[in-house]
Amino acid sequence: MKKIVFLYGLMILILSLCTSCTMYRQYFGVENRAQVVPSDFDETEAVLARAENSPGAKYCPDKIAQAKALAHEGAEAYWACRNTESHKLLAEARRMAEEAEHCGPQAVPAPEKSPECNLGVSPASVTKGQSANLSWSSQNASKCNIQPDIGPVECQGSMTITPAADTTYTLTCSGGGGKATSETNVAVTNPPPAPTKEELCMTLNIEYDTDKATIKPAYFGEVEKVADFMKKYPQVKGTIEGNTDNVGTAKYNLKLSQRRAEVVVKLLVDKYGIDKSRLSAKGYGLTKPIADNKTPEGRQKNRRTMANFGCVTVEK
Repeated sequence: MKKIVFLYGLMILILSLCTSCTMYRQYFGVENRAQVVPSDFDETEAVLARAENSPGAKYCPDKIAQAKALAHEGAEAYWACRNTESHKLLAEARRMAEEAEHCGPQAVPAPEKSPECNLGVSPASVTKGQSANLSWSSQNASKCNIQPDIGPVECQGSMTITPAADTTYTLTCSGGGGKATSETNVAVTNPPPAPTKEELCMTLNIEYDTDKATIKPAYFGEVEKVADFMKKYPQVKGTIEGNTDNVGTAKYNLKLSQRRAEVVVKLLVDKYGIDKSRLSAKGYGLTKPIADNKTPEGRQKNRRTMANFGCVTVEK
């Protein structure tokens, strides 16, 4: 019984060896020596056939020839029972055939586009100490720089600047296609000098003949100056004060001084259009002399109307 089992095992071993090493058909130009071959033989054969019939065959015939040579070596190695070496050679043959299958003319890379950039400022003119807004954009650029005094910046953006003097800013952007620049100017003006202030005052002094309340023509120009002042500065108001010398009674002179003040108010209102609400008349009679009533010259000065229209501060 043991002898029969031994003989049966020996037959299986011989059959297995015959599978590896008996004549059948050719693979890759090598006579087949087995009834059954590994699957990578047929796989490699298919890859080689596809490569030979692909558009890439005319561009890489050498690679296909190398792939066939490797497959041939792989088959030889297998029949020599170097199975591991055979698998490696067949795998390399398939890899090379697949490379050949994808061969073709090399595409010429399109040239990179030239960069473009633009720099602007708003406003273009500022007073010293004021700020402006600098803004920029670019295309086909990988880095940008603004001078003077700013340095590297993003390829587009904006920022506030406060130049101390007239300045030309230059944006430079570069990329694979070259370099581009853009300029903008900011004009800086000195602030105007601070305005000076001046206080303008207006007074009126009219003298009269004895016992009269009539304005002499010689004083019309003075009244007109008061009217012009009041028109120019509508906030101004004033009180016309009437006065007399000491000739006559105090009661009479009080009424006379009031008439003298009112005649000036009337002239300003009627002839020059001054609003009456801005004027008032007040008679003081003989109570406010400014000169000695003992002399004709002194009495002449006391026969008067006076007014002080509050001073106005203006900028020049």
